[in-house]
Amino acid sequence: MSEHPFWFKATATVVVVIVILALLTSVAFFQLLALVGLVVVCTSKGVLEWKKNRDWAVIILGLVALQIVIVINAFYHFFT
Repeated sequence: MSEHPFWFKATATVVVVIVILALLTSVAFFQLLALVGLVVVCTSKGVLEWKKNRDWAVIILGLVALQIVIVINAFYHFFT
């Protein structure tokens, strides 16, 4: 992560804190913020370019998949 600019490091740090809060508290607002934040991190530096950043792509896509499962679970419990 050393070649990334400061704004990317700051955004990624804030997103990681929000993801941790979403996992610990199960508050729907934090979960939605975590999903949006992960998408912003993915698209801002080309993390999804598989050949360039394979490790980052796997980590971020795994986090996005986990957050999607958590949000679906939260919506299920909200509506039932």
